[in-house]
Amino acid sequence: MTELDTSGDTHVFDDGTHVFDDAVSLLAVDAHRYTGRTHPAYANMVGPFGGITAATLLRAVQQHPEVLGEPLSFTINYCGPVSYGEFEIVARPVRTNRSTQHWSIELSQDGTVSTTATAVFGTRRETWSSTEAVAPDAPPAQDVAPHTLPDFITW
Repeated sequence: MTELDTSGDTHVFDDGTHVFDDAVSLLAVDAHRYTGRTHPAYANMVGPFGGITAATLLRAVQQHPEVLGEPLSFTINYCGPVSYGEFEIVARPVRTNRSTQHWSIELSQDGTVSTTATAVFGTRRETWSSTEAVAPDAPPAQDVAPHTLPDFITW
């Protein structure tokens, strides 16, 4: 890790990377396991912010060699606290279909699972598209006579 340049609002390292990139960086151990460590820039009173934990689990899938497409949905379960320091993430594809891929992800520290997640990734195919409707020309509201309903409406 390089020294943090705090002269601006974006917290960019002197090598040009953003602190977020450093916080979610992972080292591949094998096909499904990654190691990382919490980052002080995303510290809370009781541990790392949940958002950075979620982003790190998602990053594990994004850099997995078997990933297909881009994230479509992500569900995270905080089972227990994440302590400051080293952690391990296991990311496994559960099922791969023609255009979607389902993932199971776990973050553990010292052999104890603290966070689990599921993710769905997918490829986007070409499909039809439509432009948004344009409002028709209409007179100003004050120039239109009010419309009244009959005394009794039969439904």
